[in-house]
Amino acid sequence: MPVRTSRTGATHPQYDTASSGHLRWAVPPLTPRTMHVNPPHETATAGSDLAEPEVPPTSGESGRRRMWRRVLLLWSLSRLVTVGVGLLVTSQLAWHRHIESWQTQPWQALTGWDSVYYIDISHVGYLPGSSSVAFFPLYPLLISIVHLVPEAGDAIAALSVSALTLLAAMVGLYTLGKERLSEELAWRAVVYLMLSPFAFVFSLAYTEGLFLALAVWIFVFVDRDRPASAAALALLAGLSRVTGLALVLPLAYIAYRRRSVPWAIAAAMPAVGFGMFAALLHRDVGDALAMIHVQSEWGGHPSVPPMALVSELVDFVSDHQPIHLLSVLAVFIYLGLLVPILRRPIFARHRVEDTLYVGCVFAMPLLAGVLQSSGRFGLVAFPLFFALADLGMRHRTVHQVYVVFAPVAQMLLFAYVALGYLVP
Repeated sequence: MPVRTSRTGATHPQYDTASSGHLRWAVPPLTPRTMHVNPPHETATAGSDLAEPEVPPTSGESGRRRMWRRVLLLWSLSRLVTVGVGLLVTSQLAWHRHIESWQTQPWQALTGWDSVYYIDISHVGYLPGSSSVAFFPLYPLLISIVHLVPEAGDAIAALSVSALTLLAAMVGLYTLGKERLSEELAWRAVVYLMLSPFAFVFSLAYTEGLFLALAVWIFVFVDRDRPASAAALALLAGLSRVTGLALVLPLAYIAYRRRSVPWAIAAAMPAVGFGMFAALLHRDVGDALAMIHVQSEWGGHPSVPPMALVSELVDFVSDHQPIHLLSVLAVFIYLGLLVPILRRPIFARHRVEDTLYVGCVFAMPLLAGVLQSSGRFGLVAFPLFFALADLGMRHRTVHQVYVVFAPVAQMLLFAYVALGYLVP
C-alpha cells in the first residue's frame, strides 16, 4: 500500500479524489515495459526484473508555487467578494448604529463593532473606565505601526493588518496540512475555512486572522521541532487575545512527551504574554484583571459548560433571538468535528495535542458564559477544518452540501453584521 512520508517523518495514506470525491488508496501508475518470456532456468530471477518502478517525488519548488498560486487566488477573491457585498449592503440599506468619522465607504461594513475599540487603543491606549480594556494589545500595536505609512487611515491600517495576517494563516494551514496529511486535504481545509458561514470575520478589523496565523505556525514549528520559533509566536499569541491561553496545555503535552525544557518554556509563553498585558493594564487603569472584570458588560459570568448551553436555549425560548440558537448549534457542530480526529487513524499522530487545543478554545467561552460569538471563536480551532476536509473527501454529499450552503449562510450573516443587527 503506497504511503507518503512528510518532512516530520510520519507516513500517511494518499487521497485519490479523481473519482467522485470518495477516498481511495492511491495506486502509483506502472510504467509500461516489454515483457519477455524467460527460459525455465531464468524464471527464478525474473521477479526482480519486473519490479514496480519508483515514482519520482514531487518537486518541492513546484509544490510551493502551486500553494502560493492557490492561496493567493482564494485570498484575493474572498477579499474582493466580501468588500463588494459589504459595500452593496451598506450603500443600499441603512446602518442603524453610530458611525465614526473614519468609517467611510467602501470600508464601513468591515469596521463596525469591536473594530472601533481596536482603533481607539491604537491611538490612545487603555483608559480608566473604558470597555477597551477587554481587547488585547498586539493587534492595536500592529495598526499603529501601519499608521506610519503615509496616507494610511484608520480603516486602511486596521484592515491591512487583518488581510495580511489572514494570508499568513492560510499559508500556514496549507503548510501544516500538507506536512501532516496530504496536499489535497490541506488545500480543501483552506477552502472550507474560507467558505465557513463565519469566515466573513476574517475581512473585518478583528483578530481572528492574526491569532489563527500565530496558532497554525506554532504547530508547524512543533512538527519541525523548532521550540525557539514556537516560543516567540506563543508569546505573541498571549498578547493577541485570551484564546492564547488555549495553547498552554497542548504545548505542555508536547514538552512532556519530548521531555524537553525548551518546549516547556514555549508552553509557558502564552501565559507570559497574558501576564504582560495584565501588567500593562495595572499600570494604565489600576486593575491587572480588567480584561476579565469588564466581561460582565457583555453578559459574561462564571458558568459550567452544560449550563451555559442550556442558558442560551432558555434565552432563545424567552426572547426568540436567533443568535442564541445559532450559538448553541455552532458549538455542537464544531465539537462534533472532533469525532473524526478521535477516531480516524490519519489523525492519530497529533490527536492529543489537537484535541487539547480545540477543547481549550471552546472551554473559555463555555466557562465564561459568553457564547454569542462562538461561531467566530471556532474559526481558530484549525484542526477541525482538517477533520471537515477529510469528511468532504470521503463523502461527496458532505462536500456538495457544504460548498453550496456554507457560503450562502456566510453572506446572510455578513449582511446582518454589516447593518449592525448581529454581533459577530
